[in-house]
Amino acid sequence: MKIHEYQAKELLKEFGVPVPAGKLAYTPEEVKYYTKQLGGKAVIKAQVHAGGRGKAGGVKIAKSPEEAYEIAKQMIGMKLVTHQTGPEGKIVRKVLVEEAMEIVQELYLGMVIDRSASRIVIMASEAGGMEIEEVAAKTPEKIHKVYVDPAVGFSPYMGRKLGYDMGLDKDQVKKFTSFVSGLYNLFVAKDASLAEINPLVITGDGRLLALDAKINFDDNGLFR
Repeated sequence: MKIHEYQAKELLKEFGVPVPAGKLAYTPEEVKYYTKQLGGKAVIKAQVHAGGRGKAGGVKIAKSPEEAYEIAKQMIGMKLVTHQTGPEGKIVRKVLVEEAMEIVQELYLGMVIDRSASRIVIMASEAGGMEIEEVAAKTPEKIHKVYVDPAVGFSPYMGRKLGYDMGLDKDQVKKFTSFVSGLYNLFVAKDASLAEINPLVITGDGRLLALDAKINFDDNGLFR
């Protein structure tokens, strides 16, 4: 089962994983109001089940509440066509209005189940913002992995190893380790089959935030 970005971020917050400040909106009027609440600037993000939204016009930056209103007028109700939707596209019925921020660095963090190893594998990369398949094909040395024994669970040293492998400094590694721990706890508690934070950003004021989030669940665990 797949969920929208805004739903994934609600789950992340529940498990202590930091995300940008944001609100879900259904009308241009709501978008304008929330943009004012966020300081007058915002990122407007179409909420559809498809990757590649940015390239297709589904993610736009508004520099004022009035500009946010105009962007929302065009985005809400539009048919968004990406490489994942096919030519039929998907209708945008709601948008996520998020704080605009200075981004210093983009990273990648993902978790999947390696069924051959009977382990959850945590993958991290300094090549954030790119498709992980593309990174694996062109620069596989930029993908760092650790495998988690289910009998032991996640240990902080795993997060520290991944953080230092990506070249983060001591303070960033501490925040990253906490970030990974929260995501792992979510993954296990909610029977996830995939958790992907791409990009995981470092902001100008030193925060680590899940700028985008994709979480899929094992259909066999839905009864829980």
